[in-house]
Amino acid sequence: MASSRAGSASKGKRIVKRSMDVTRSAYAEVASVLSQKILSGEIEEGERLPAELMLAEQLGTSRSTVREAFRVLQATGLARRVSPRIMVASRPEGKAAQRETRIALIEQKATYNDVYETIHVLAPALVSLAAKHATKKDIEALRSVIDAQQSCLSDILRSNQLAEKFQALIATVGRNPAMALARSSLRHVVTPTPRDPKEIAKLTHWALNGHRRIVDAIEAHDAELAALVTRRHLEQFRRHWENAGLDFNAAISSLGFGIE
Repeated sequence: MASSRAGSASKGKRIVKRSMDVTRSAYAEVASVLSQKILSGEIEEGERLPAELMLAEQLGTSRSTVREAFRVLQATGLARRVSPRIMVASRPEGKAAQRETRIALIEQKATYNDVYETIHVLAPALVSLAAKHATKKDIEALRSVIDAQQSCLSDILRSNQLAEKFQALIATVGRNPAMALARSSLRHVVTPTPRDPKEIAKLTHWALNGHRRIVDAIEAHDAELAALVTRRHLEQFRRHWENAGLDFNAAISSLGFGIE
């Protein structure tokens, strides 16, 4: 369904139909209008936003203005880049926590390594809890997501959505809302999208294989193994992110997102 929505936007859907308020900076006005439409549901979760040039032409503004507006949306969690040329609307599980966390991290000049180290502690702990609490129904739900991932490895947008769904399910199975919220708030901070299509394809396969190993450990109710597999999964992705050009010593900015 998300793919069909993405297609409609790419064909020239006019997202912004009213004149911009000239008393505000142009990029802030564009960001404000798009934010309102995303939060209201007029622009749906996962719906592809128009290309920078197309939206600039619709608004009678510059491409750089639109690019800056998109950066604002990314920083607040209301948009995410699923490939170098595709930006989609995002309503991170309806929670302000992700938006506020990203803004706070940027303001505090936190580095990507700061966030990675936090995730490296949180994610294995949450998966370990999932291994302790998982029911047969939980395992079936996780396997269902993996099966869906297997069937659409070439669809980057859908793969991203399913990876997010997998992470959200893990958090639910862990039965710890506080830890799940903390993990969710950091989910999109350290996941840059490689520019090489071959690297993107490789990443989707690695993500799928990692998810399979994690679910196997959860199904075995082996909390220690589940935590170990998750740490190795994250460490492997750190190497891929570094190869994609991410400087872990750099301060948080509005990089695009990929698959974890």
